[in-house]
Amino acid sequence: MKRLPAALLLACAASAVHAEDYTALFEQAAAAVVWNLEDQWAFTESRLSDDTLWVSRFDPRRGDGEQWTLLSVDGRAPTERELREFADDKEDHETSASSNRLDLVGVDTLELVAEDDASWLLRFVPDEDEIEFVDNVDASVRIVKDGPYLQSVDLRNNADIKPGYGMKIGTFVVGLEFGPAVADGPIVPTSMRIRVSGRMLLFIGFEETEVIEYSDFEKALP
Repeated sequence: MKRLPAALLLACAASAVHAEDYTALFEQAAAAVVWNLEDQWAFTESRLSDDTLWVSRFDPRRGDGEQWTLLSVDGRAPTERELREFADDKEDHETSASSNRLDLVGVDTLELVAEDDASWLLRFVPDEDEIEFVDNVDASVRIVKDGPYLQSVDLRNNADIKPGYGMKIGTFVVGLEFGPAVADGPIVPTSMRIRVSGRMLLFIGFEETEVIEYSDFEKALP
């Protein structure tokens, strides 16, 4: 039996020691995301919900009750009713509440799918406490090495999902994206997408789509 050259043995050992702890890597990358945008940042929010596009602007420098401004609804000036509905919706709004969507990531199941000079692509099994149907869902996260910071979380079904009697989900997609607010700025959520569609009791169809995008960030408070 031939013995491996000492240099090769050392290289293998170094590689094993250097192998990423993907749970710790994810937690570090996720911790880099600033969720409390309202604390310091002005930004534009574009929200597509129930086939209606709401575009608004948040500015923490404005007085209480005036920090959110509804700019348009489906590209036109909002009506008085839409202004009231928007104000009610934003009364207790915090972007930080969306951070609980990262609970979907089963951190103990993370494993490497691909790696290049810029990022790691990891797959995972969704946390069963957060999502009841995991067998037919492909899930992944991408982590940028220059940080590191979380770039995206993606979940989508690869076959029909049947979570209960008489229900079939044909489309299940959840996508989160992150990036710098400004050049060399903090990492912030830039978009969140949810799409679910299917049928109940064979003849009742349902579809829910929500897309939220954050843009035009401006540092407003120190």
